[in-house]
Amino acid sequence: MRVLVVVPFRGGCPHRERAWRWLRERYAAIHPGWDLVEAPAPEGEWCKAAAVNPVVEASGAEVVIVADADVWCDEFERAAMAVVCGQASWAMPHKMVHRLDEVGSAAVLAGESWKGQPLAQKPYEGVWGGGIVVAERAVLLDSPLDPRFRGWGQEDTSWALALRTLHGPGWRGDAPLVHLWHPPQSRMNRLRGSHEGWELHCRYRQARGKPVVMRALVEEFKEEIAWA
Repeated sequence: MRVLVVVPFRGGCPHRERAWRWLRERYAAIHPGWDLVEAPAPEGEWCKAAAVNPVVEASGAEVVIVADADVWCDEFERAAMAVVCGQASWAMPHKMVHRLDEVGSAAVLAGESWKGQPLAQKPYEGVWGGGIVVAERAVLLDSPLDPRFRGWGQEDTSWALALRTLHGPGWRGDAPLVHLWHPPQSRMNRLRGSHEGWELHCRYRQARGKPVVMRALVEEFKEEIAWA
């Protein structure tokens, strides 16, 4: 089984850069047989889809893991096997998010265990589509991230709505997801990134559970990307 890990990343923040260095070394040590690709977004406003989608399209991997550059989970394999064995066409290995504060993150990056480190907030159940998504490559080509989302917010949850509507419920593990601290991106508030992103997300919410409507919404932007 060929596995590709795609990590969207843009340098410039020392906290994010330190976290990504630590994660890159961890992937290499624990999953040396996997293809690990740092996916940079084009110049301009950050766009996760513009970073991830071309790498997925160019790969020949059977299973693709799209993982943020500030998170780690110990149960990648369980989610990948759930996809390979046909339990679901997409999956998430984690449930509860443990968001470390700056002190806790520094301790982890220095070699300490994340367990018992101070948190920025109480552990919470992660949203579908957030942090880590594991899927068949064909599924991600059929229902890619929407490049109309720019900056922070709503691209992950909207993606999950599309995946569920067009490819069925995802498999979910119960492992913890560890989130390393960094300064947050500019955004309206903790829930909404921008007016434009929220309006687009509302369209995804209106299309959930309606395959014909969701397919039309996805096809709108697929016409604009390279492999459409």
